Amino acid sequence: MKKTIICILLSLMSGLAAVAQQFTVERFRPLPNDITAYMQPVKDLNGEACALVKVVGDKDFVFSSPLGIVKRVDEVGETWIYLPHGTRLLTLKHPRWGVLRNYRFPSPLESRLTYELVVLPPVQPVSAEGSIPFPRLHPAGFLPAPHDRAAVSGVPLRPRRIREPWRWVGLLHAGIGSGGSSFGLRLGAMRRHGVYVYGQSNFASAPSTQGECDEQGFFPDGSQPYYTGRTSDARYLLAAGCMHRLISGLHLYEGIGYGSRQVAWETSEGTYILNTDYSAQGLAAEAGLMWRWRMLMASAGASTIRGQWWEFNIGLGITF
Repeated sequence: MKKTIICILLSLMSGLAAVAQQFTVERFRPLPNDITAYMQPVKDLNGEACALVKVVGDKDFVFSSPLGIVKRVDEVGETWIYLPHGTRLLTLKHPRWGVLRNYRFPSPLESRLTYELVVLPPVQPVSAEGSIPFPRLHPAGFLPAPHDRAAVSGVPLRPRRIREPWRWVGLLHAGIGSGGSSFGLRLGAMRRHGVYVYGQSNFASAPSTQGECDEQGFFPDGSQPYYTGRTSDARYLLAAGCMHRLISGLHLYEGIGYGSRQVAWETSEGTYILNTDYSAQGLAAEAGLMWRWRMLMASAGASTIRGQWWEFNIGLGITF
């Protein structure tokens, strides 16, 4: 008899423990039309804007993640938790219902984007009076997600792509070419794709010239003056183009514009002669790669003026 009673008690305790573990995640989805995380960003310790997860469920839940919880806000009917960019796992704990450890998001969370996580309480049998011991969430919290509505209507729907927020890009550049160094500035804005403007110069002024010579210093008529050995090299480049995110933090940029390089040699008479073989003017083009890590961005590329003169450049800046 005692053994029977003990077995019954153990069975009841096991059943209660099982019920305590049965809260479930009903749905997780992005909210592309919710701009809360974009308009009111919360930044992590690295200064990068967080992702916002709005949890629809009981207020007693406690959350943790490998990257930490930056901020928690208890709102009406839901709990807002701000998580660092790139978070993949979330642990949910409840004092009565147990623990759901390391819930994995379908993809890493993105900065400045808002998501919704709906958590259902454990399902309890209805009592004799027809009451349900656990509170019920408002039905509005369980509207079908886009992929669920296809099953309801019978019409297949394409999954909606998450619209990324705009990011501003600013980089300082240093160029290395045959005529020495130059410096430039790149400004742009992008989502997955974007546009930019770019300017670069060695900040040297071109002197007025009197005549032209070739790379050996000869005039078109074959004569050659005496040169002092002093030269002038003035150049600049203005361009505009597009940026594209290839994978994760790797980006490609390409642009076209106008460029000018004027190389002049000084004669013994104090005048300058334009060296046409070393000078170039007209259509300019550039291309290169950029790498983003959190708020930092670095680049490396090359530019040319009509294919006659080339310069390699590197850049370092920020994106926000």
